[in-house]
Amino acid sequence: MSNIQDTQKTLEVKIRPFSNPKDQERPDQRGVSRVHLSRDALLDLRLDPGKPCYLWKTSEPESQRREAVAWVTTEKSLSKKVCLMSKTFQELYGFKLGDELFIKATGASYITPAESIVLRDLTAPDVDTTPEIEEDDRHHWEWYLRDSLSRAEEIFPGMKLKPINLHGFTRTFAVDFVNGKPSGVAKYEKNSSVKISSLVDNPDQPVVNGWSARLEVVDIAGIDQALKKLNRFLSNFDRQFKFTWAQRSCAVLLHGGHGTGKTFIMNKIAKTGWAKNVIRLDNDAKPTTIRTIFKNAKLDQPSIVLIDELESIVSKEDSVSQSIAKALGEELDNLAQSGSGTSLPRVLVIAATLDISSIPISLKKRGRFQTDIMLPIPDPAARKAILKSLSPPLHPDSRDEALNRLGDRTHAYTAEDLVSLLDAACEIAEEKVEEVREASTEENYYLSQDDIEQALLVVRPTAMHDITLKPPSVRWDEIGGQDVVKKALRRAVETPLLYPERMKRIGAAPKKGLLLYGPPGCSKTLSAQAMATEIGFNFFAVKGAELLNMYVGESERAVRDIFARARAASPSIIFFDEIESIGSKRERGGRTNGVNVLTTLLNEMDGIETLKGVTVLAATNQPQALDLALLRPGRFDKLLYVAPPDLAGREEILRVKQRKMDFADDVDIPELARLTDGYSGAELVGICQTACDDVIEKCEQTGQELQIHMEDFRHAMKSVKKQITPEMVVDYENWAAGARGLE
Repeated sequence: MSNIQDTQKTLEVKIRPFSNPKDQERPDQRGVSRVHLSRDALLDLRLDPGKPCYLWKTSEPESQRREAVAWVTTEKSLSKKVCLMSKTFQELYGFKLGDELFIKATGASYITPAESIVLRDLTAPDVDTTPEIEEDDRHHWEWYLRDSLSRAEEIFPGMKLKPINLHGFTRTFAVDFVNGKPSGVAKYEKNSSVKISSLVDNPDQPVVNGWSARLEVVDIAGIDQALKKLNRFLSNFDRQFKFTWAQRSCAVLLHGGHGTGKTFIMNKIAKTGWAKNVIRLDNDAKPTTIRTIFKNAKLDQPSIVLIDELESIVSKEDSVSQSIAKALGEELDNLAQSGSGTSLPRVLVIAATLDISSIPISLKKRGRFQTDIMLPIPDPAARKAILKSLSPPLHPDSRDEALNRLGDRTHAYTAEDLVSLLDAACEIAEEKVEEVREASTEENYYLSQDDIEQALLVVRPTAMHDITLKPPSVRWDEIGGQDVVKKALRRAVETPLLYPERMKRIGAAPKKGLLLYGPPGCSKTLSAQAMATEIGFNFFAVKGAELLNMYVGESERAVRDIFARARAASPSIIFFDEIESIGSKRERGGRTNGVNVLTTLLNEMDGIETLKGVTVLAATNQPQALDLALLRPGRFDKLLYVAPPDLAGREEILRVKQRKMDFADDVDIPELARLTDGYSGAELVGICQTACDDVIEKCEQTGQELQIHMEDFRHAMKSVKKQITPEMVVDYENWAAGARGLE
């Protein structure tokens, strides 16, 4: 027979649904295993109707072929490149509409008789009130099943017989073995042996018709540790446990921020082909729906139940959410307790949430979501691995270098953000190609560095969305003077990033917070913005007063949210401007709102949760108003006095402005710097702007294009008054002398 098989002709066909109602599936399962082909196709294959044939996907080796029964279609003008197949048979074999298959004859001239048939009762006691079949009653059910098997005629492993009613009970049975094998198609005969094995006797699901997909997630870059933990959990469903005392759960909870891959992984698991039944729990599910879903999942194993955004249905403090959480917990308990001890029920429950702390503790108990897997925001190494796995259209000669550089620059970008970034780069490149399409003769198109740079301006990391204040890009060379402040900021923020080994060797710890204090207009805010721009950190800038909210708890929630975002987007800088509005001294009998906000700020800065990768900068014009608790070690470790610019500083500020202004030759910058003694940096900029306004007015009056002369600056100085008094400077210096004892 082997020689005959080797010479069988193979035909490629595509699965299509039935169009004739007469060919739809029958309740008695008769004809379910039949593959309907045109007469031309049967002639080509040298197959007679009713003879066995082999099927396998064109994308799979022939070793994974499945057995079916060839049948002639009743549909007229059916192409010989098409086959019709029942939905039940498709699901059993892991096929779907549109799949392309190879089909050929087995070489056998008839369907093998079914000498023995082994069935399993799927109606487990935990599903409903139907008890497990007693040993004495089993032969009655075996005899009663013969009628259903006879009507089905062609029997195959995986076939389900339902509903079967006897003695007032309704049961569902699955065929596990035919002729001692978990594969093939056989014909029921009167002398066929029929046996029922219970779930406890035979806990393992048989490999159906020589094919069983592996429950494993592979080929996902950037989450190596999480993937290892997940696959270890998934392997439990194909494992025989040695330690049977432990109660194991069928549920796992994925958690992480937006775009970290939770839904992607869930869909990947659903597409493994391991489960015959994949059920998604909707956000509007009710307790009764949950119980029905779990009942169906247990009846149709192996099954997968997917719950995305779990927090949306169980985290609210209302009776509906509480009843849903209760029903879900009870069903998970039933699943965990229905295992035989040596194996799990083949029902995987996988849920995802943005915030694991929002999930009720009752759902994290033993037997429920006791396994949780965090999907972190990728670090530089993970980002590089993700980018390389995406294989973007970069020139081969520079691909690795470009991707490594991009991986280092994309702080806080999730996998989804990186995909969006490359999408944007491709759109930008596409637009450029369209503009020069007629002149271009290139066949291969690649992304340029400029395309990526433009995309970086458009696509920001998810953790940075909806930031209250997005600061402008500021460079150090755009800020005149303040060399001491610049040096101190760079040492505090850059050194831990650039020289971590040196810090570790010496035993130095990174600064958690830096407080910039001094008179108004002396570049405190600009210095913070320049620090973030130069080092490439994500920058969260917040006006202290913006955090205050009249509703109880909202201000504290806003503070916690900023720190949570900054941790997710690390390395990052949080900049609190006008921090005195939320960090002022606590007074007895005062408003509790400000006290609670300050307490929250203190807890976030040196609380239990680490601030690794997050630097806090703050600026104030009123340092004497700050609560002393903010100035203790572990909070604002460094106090930087941002003084009015000295002579050299004022001269540098004027030279920075000169780059963008049309100075006449008579403008004496050193002299102008001397004349502006006591002015702040902002006031110097104000003098320059006033001089510009005056010259623009003269241009309009004379109709000539004039330059800015020294006299224009002298005139502008009369309009811009100094706000900083000597007494104010003395107050800052006195406060600094007292505060140094706290550092």
